[in-house]
Amino acid sequence: MAVRYITVTPVTKLFKPATRAFGDIAIVGTANANAIGPIKTPIPITNPDNVIYSAKTTLSAAIDNAVTAVPITSRAGFPSGVPYNVRIENEVMKVTAVAASGLTVTRATAGTTAAAHAAGVDIVYSTRDKAVDDAGSVTDSLPPTWFQGDLGTAVRKAFEQTPGPTTIWAVRANDAADFQNALNEVAKLDVQIVLLANTPLVSSTIGKAEVELLSSHVTTTSKTGGDGKERIGVAMLGKDLADPNVITTNMTNARMVMVAHKSTEDAAAAVAGTIAGYEPHISLLLKPVTLSMDTEFSDSEIDALNKARVNWLTDPTLIPGKGLFMGEGYTLGADIPYIDITRTIDDCSFRLKAALIRSIGDLRVSRSGLRTLVSQMTAVLEPLKQREVIEGYEIFLPLLVLLDKDPGTLTDAELQEINNAQNARVVDAIVAVDYAGAIHRLNITLKFE
Repeated sequence: MAVRYITVTPVTKLFKPATRAFGDIAIVGTANANAIGPIKTPIPITNPDNVIYSAKTTLSAAIDNAVTAVPITSRAGFPSGVPYNVRIENEVMKVTAVAASGLTVTRATAGTTAAAHAAGVDIVYSTRDKAVDDAGSVTDSLPPTWFQGDLGTAVRKAFEQTPGPTTIWAVRANDAADFQNALNEVAKLDVQIVLLANTPLVSSTIGKAEVELLSSHVTTTSKTGGDGKERIGVAMLGKDLADPNVITTNMTNARMVMVAHKSTEDAAAAVAGTIAGYEPHISLLLKPVTLSMDTEFSDSEIDALNKARVNWLTDPTLIPGKGLFMGEGYTLGADIPYIDITRTIDDCSFRLKAALIRSIGDLRVSRSGLRTLVSQMTAVLEPLKQREVIEGYEIFLPLLVLLDKDPGTLTDAELQEINNAQNARVVDAIVAVDYAGAIHRLNITLKFE
């Protein structure tokens, strides 16, 4: 198909990097009240082991049995006079003394609530990566409880995909009502995929406002956020939901990807991780997804999801073994219906702008200058053609057509057009790219004669 969405203009920001990742993810979500991690501050994560969301209970017994009524900083291994904060999950602890040597902590009596204690009772897990185990000894390399809850679970699920993302930005929100403020921070990031942790679209009252907010973020930021900030959003229907009527018109655009699933896990995070693992021009059809899902969609359910351009997960009979795969690679946009088209347009556009930014301020508005400009664009697009990312391309500079003509044959209007361009120092360039997507349907007729 001929894709003509790439238009290079002279208006751009000059401080953008020349390269960017093709699969960095930003995940906005909530965390448990006792989780460590800043609020509305994007944290880049490259190692899933840095995000622990399992419960920690041994320290409770340690404080109860070994550290009762003893300042924590007086324990072996803790520097004297440096207070250490400790969080005990599912426990109410009481601050009985605060001194230069640290906190003295005891277990509260039965029935006592945290509200009955001083503000200091919200004791935080060791900020020095040390802990007292049940035997009373001090250990290093304690796994942090960063983003424990929906956010941490989504980050780890995205990292489970093979291939998967290299960087995930975790952005913690206070609650769902705070997603807008968190997304405002995401708008500043150079990421290509955005999702809301564990936020299924279930009905007009459950998930609708949040998914519409995500849709507004990816469309608005892609248009006005500056070069390199183009992105797609990934959302999911509720578990077992195969009715696409819950999808609203505010969600149906080429930058939104919707996933149907029958899993108790975060399917949106899993699919986002899968998308991030492939180059933009790779179709997502039949790409593996690591997710726990025991039942599949029926033929009638798949037909309904197909018509609404909702992706579903399946285990094809013709693929040996057992595993989940993308049943399609749709966006919710009718004009650009596939994920790889949107991502390839973004990638090609950025590559061209990043290459051409070097020409601004150097090349002349002349025949030789514009021919150099064409050469620079060709240097970007030709390798993509050789790699079969694109089928072909055309570069058209209207002013170069006039400069190539015999000066004696130029009309007064044409001479004025050249003069205007040179005085204004503005050159228009149009690039048309022919993009052919992968085969998604194959009809086979076998004849035996």
